[in-house]
Amino acid sequence: MAFLQTVFDFRERQSEIKETIDSIVTSARGSAANAVYLLDKELAQQVIVGLSYFDFFSYVAIIDDQGNVMAFYSRQEMDENVAINTSYNPILSLITDNFERTSVLLTGEDLAEGRPHIYGEMVIMIDHHVALSGVYDRAIRAFAIALAGYMFLTLALSIIYHFSLAAPLMRLSKRFGRVNTQSIATQKISHLQGHEHDEFSLIVNSANDMLSRISSGQVLLTERSQRFRLILDTAPALIYSLDNNLDFVFANKSTASFYGYSIYELKGRCAEDVITPIDGDLMKVIKQFIASTKRQISKTVPMRNASGVECFMEMNLVKFKTPEGHSILATASDVTKRVKAEEKIESLAYFDPLTSLPNRNKVYEVLNRSSESESGMYGIAAIADLDQFKRINDTLSHSVGDQLIVKLARRLQKEFAFSDLIARLGADEFLCIEENVSDNLKTATNGAEVLGERLRTCINKEIEIGLHSYALSASIGVIVFKKGQSSADEILQYADTAMYESKRTGRNKVTLFKNEMATQAAELLKLERDIMKAMFRDEFYFVLQPLVDSENHAVKGAEALMRWRKDGKTVSPAEFIPFLEESALIVDVGERILNSVCQYISELKDRDMLPKDFKVAVNISAKQLARHDFIETVSRILQKHKVSGNKLEFEITESVALNNMADTIKKIVSLKKMGISFSLDDFGTGYSSLSHLKDLPVDKLKIDRSFINDITVDKQDENLVRSIIQLSRNLGLTTVAEGVETQAQVEWLMLNGELLLQGYFFSRPLEIADFEEQYLNTVKSKNANLGK
Repeated sequence: MAFLQTVFDFRERQSEIKETIDSIVTSARGSAANAVYLLDKELAQQVIVGLSYFDFFSYVAIIDDQGNVMAFYSRQEMDENVAINTSYNPILSLITDNFERTSVLLTGEDLAEGRPHIYGEMVIMIDHHVALSGVYDRAIRAFAIALAGYMFLTLALSIIYHFSLAAPLMRLSKRFGRVNTQSIATQKISHLQGHEHDEFSLIVNSANDMLSRISSGQVLLTERSQRFRLILDTAPALIYSLDNNLDFVFANKSTASFYGYSIYELKGRCAEDVITPIDGDLMKVIKQFIASTKRQISKTVPMRNASGVECFMEMNLVKFKTPEGHSILATASDVTKRVKAEEKIESLAYFDPLTSLPNRNKVYEVLNRSSESESGMYGIAAIADLDQFKRINDTLSHSVGDQLIVKLARRLQKEFAFSDLIARLGADEFLCIEENVSDNLKTATNGAEVLGERLRTCINKEIEIGLHSYALSASIGVIVFKKGQSSADEILQYADTAMYESKRTGRNKVTLFKNEMATQAAELLKLERDIMKAMFRDEFYFVLQPLVDSENHAVKGAEALMRWRKDGKTVSPAEFIPFLEESALIVDVGERILNSVCQYISELKDRDMLPKDFKVAVNISAKQLARHDFIETVSRILQKHKVSGNKLEFEITESVALNNMADTIKKIVSLKKMGISFSLDDFGTGYSSLSHLKDLPVDKLKIDRSFINDITVDKQDENLVRSIIQLSRNLGLTTVAEGVETQAQVEWLMLNGELLLQGYFFSRPLEIADFEEQYLNTVKSKNANLGK
């Protein structure tokens, strides 16, 4: 307020001074003009003296029109310029200029010209500091009074503040200071005397409420901490923390027990002293992690406890910041069982469980590694397939077979320890590999022949099991391959090709793979693809060859023979049937033929062309009969076409019948219950026909064409066929003679009993339309006449 009053007073005083100066100058102006006009210096001096009485004029001068000073006055004993520039007040200059220079023109009217005439000028320098000195004095007094009032008010307020606020706050802070922060019990702060109902009471109440909540939080935190500690101590995993000096900050019971300490003994100890003596490798892992820039790692590491027991732990290490620096949190879970299980799985994946030899997967790994190598060296691969080993399993039991395989595997491991790999590829198939034999093809080829023969000799040695000795033989295929040029599939395929050549040419021999075998293998592969296309295009069909009664030459049935029409031409059965019988494709193709035969029988029945006792014989392969769902498949096809089983006959060979004989007999009995009859094809060519014939529930015996060919010229064949006919008669079976081609053969067979005859003498296999025209149209006519 004092400041504002001073400002207003200052502004008012300025206006008054301006008005006063204006009136003084106006009154002196006329006299000064006369003095200049008359050039009267005394008059001019008198005017100056009159103006000097006003103390706010610091300088006054009357100057003529020539610039000459006629009279002047200055408050300082200096020249004009110094007086103007040195009387300076820096404080006043913040409010207004210290000095104000005013020049007043001294004029008079020129009678001759009738206009004002300038005679000179009067220069006045006004000193505002002097003019406003009264304002300054009043301002100083006002400010002094205001300052005194403010100081008094401040003192009063300070006293009031101390007794009403500061002192109570000090007492309140002392009570706050007496609160025990370590205690979890509920504590209270008492109210200040005299302040039970004011703002201090609100503060105390809020503080007590906060203390209550803190106490509850501490109780909850303690409970959680105890629960967390209980969880950690009961956890089977190792959990601990290390500070930046690698000292244990925390460890659960599992960690302490693992390293042979109590929790309290372990806390504060250096990990170097605890872990390094037991497991130095683990300490290296921890240090490497600390030195790395990684924030977290997880890895399975082998660890050793205080007792020296080794195990595998899945360890997680995490860095985190603390006020002292970086610390590490470590957790480790025992995964020994999992690691062992993975090792076992890997063993099962790459090693044969019976012999512990490497299996096919391991073989591919080794051969693929060789195929990626470009060393220029030649290697050798030899595959040995045991001859007729399935017969041993069927006749002596699988247990004996397994024992033979195990003992043979041990012998091979011992005698071929110098080789790079001895493996078991399948049930009765072994492989020997030598990777770096020579960089010379001829040398490697000679080595291959020696290796193959040595392998064959090793397998031929008798194996003793208990009191019995068993002799084995093997068909062996050997291939010489150049590393980096052949894939694993090619090496095994070519070795297989050579091995099958050994089987085809008599078994128990060694065959070295040749390039022409690859051509044959390629042809077989092409044939397989063509057969698959033929199945997709439905190119397989059947023809019928009649079975004729030897007495009256009446047709009693027919055999359905598979044919393949490719691109409008019929493929010779000799070109595809042998391959098809060895392939798994025979299952699908055989099912299609059976389906087509049943469909045809149904059509004959609908057209009233099916003779009463007429049967169609269908050849069943070993792979078809071995299928677990073969009976269900046959039943489904019969039901689909509404065909009775007594219109079908299944032909099986001796080798098919003797393959897992118990299962074969069981399936034959089930199928016979459907009405299907069975014939044993190619009888007399098997190795144990007579010993097993009594056990097979078949209805017919088909004498192989190789015996029929020479019955009229070879006494031995004649006696053999006569014996078979008699044997069949004694067993109550029907006999069928295959391959009858001459009149003499027909006559001989007619003299030796009632038989069914089949062969070119009566008819070649016929297309369905031709067969119907030749043999079934008469049936339709006869049935039509009976209907009338």
